[in-house]
Amino acid sequence: MRVCLSEQMRRSDEVSIKEFKIPGIVLMENAALGIIEEIKKDMLMKKLPSNGEASIVCGTGNNGGDGFAVARHLASMGWSVNVFICGDEKKIKDDALTNLAIIKKMNIPIFKIENTEAETFDKSLGRSHLIVDALLGTGFKGNLGGIYEFAVERINKHHKYVLSIDNPTGLNCDTGFAEGSCIKADKTVTLGLPKTGLVINDGPYYCGELSVCGLSIPEQVYDMVGIKRFITEKDDVGRLVKPRKLNGHKGTYGRILIVAGSIGMEGAGLLAAKAALRSGAGIVELAVPSRALEAVRGVIPVVITRGLSDDGEGCLAFNSGKEILTGSESASVLLLGPGLRNTHQVKEAVVYTLINCNKPIVLDADALNVISNEPEILIKRKEATIITPHPGEMARLMNISTNEVQQNRLEVAESFSQKYKVIVVLKGYRTIIASPWGETWINPTGNPGMATAGSGDVLGGVIAAFLAQGMSLMEAAVGGVYVHGAAGDKATKKYGQWGMVASDIIKYIPHTIMDIGGI
Repeated sequence: MRVCLSEQMRRSDEVSIKEFKIPGIVLMENAALGIIEEIKKDMLMKKLPSNGEASIVCGTGNNGGDGFAVARHLASMGWSVNVFICGDEKKIKDDALTNLAIIKKMNIPIFKIENTEAETFDKSLGRSHLIVDALLGTGFKGNLGGIYEFAVERINKHHKYVLSIDNPTGLNCDTGFAEGSCIKADKTVTLGLPKTGLVINDGPYYCGELSVCGLSIPEQVYDMVGIKRFITEKDDVGRLVKPRKLNGHKGTYGRILIVAGSIGMEGAGLLAAKAALRSGAGIVELAVPSRALEAVRGVIPVVITRGLSDDGEGCLAFNSGKEILTGSESASVLLLGPGLRNTHQVKEAVVYTLINCNKPIVLDADALNVISNEPEILIKRKEATIITPHPGEMARLMNISTNEVQQNRLEVAESFSQKYKVIVVLKGYRTIIASPWGETWINPTGNPGMATAGSGDVLGGVIAAFLAQGMSLMEAAVGGVYVHGAAGDKATKKYGQWGMVASDIIKYIPHTIMDIGGI
């Protein structure tokens, strides 16, 4: 499913009206009908009564117009409805004014939110089973003030069931951050497409359950506007995970060379190898510095192991790059980086491999750290590259602070991807997958329990396995991130967020793939 910025949605509305001749009043009515359907679902789930009392809190723009239309439908369903207008009623115009006129004809009680009406507003909120937030639309940016801040704080104080139209008032729907007071909704019904800020950063906290009312806007509209951001859905990944061929063999499903580990960090390669196998890779070979070889040999019986030149301290030597290159000749994919450590000789081996290897590479952890001062090496690659940095690694690659990365995750991933011609998997809450051709995906799976040592090594193994089995670069990255997060969600149901470890995620990878559609 696509996600968009507020300006992109405004342009989409404009194209729908001007180019596709869909009247604005039709879009507003479609919005109201979609919201009513969500309210009916909540009635069936016993979250709301079939007949109750509602306070519809409206601004003076189109968001308020949606609220007026919802009030009309609720009243027609037998609900007791009070409408509160925040702001100057004289500013209400066009389709919103039409819907206001209708509810006036219906004699639905309408009040202005002013200090003199505070008691009436407070009493209505207190009696309500449902509060509809139709105050401010997606165009709002900044800090609420005055009567809007008063309304939001009163709504939040009552802890009633709150449904926000399009986005919770006070939330910047592009960034996912609230600069001041913000509605804490139980459900948000967003219109047209989900706005980017509803699915990243603090957006999900303020939105509650997120539902989408498509407004019947044609998909061609979004193509014309150029919307290329998506949120991954289960069906997206299901189309990638296909049943296996009856006559397939281990060579059919790819061979992965994992270059990982050092003395004391042997587990990184083992986690990546096991994750790759559990994700369907046909053959997995684990190459480690020679002094670390005995620690990994035979731990996973089906993994091939080999030793690489050692610097004498259990890390890769500078000339191990040539050995990696030789080993990669029979591989479909190379996973490079977990647990290598950051030394000068490791850097030489990594740089040599990056420049000379003609196989796709998944680049992770210390392989990213050693090139952080010269990321332009990535442009010299002969083949495609997927990098999987956490925010700290991304910050080092871009020579900015981790806080800057976290405040601008989408923009950071997209800019680096396009500049260095790599696919960027920026790990963290709502992992970002950005491509050099401008397509970006936001992953919805995963949980805080996955913030544990080795989780990233597992992800590298999953992505490499999907790539080895014939998925495209973007398919492997998007599908791998989704499966990794979904397996973590399954693991947390057994172990909890406090107790789960990276190896627990691996246990649930096969079950996750089966649930998605793989056999």
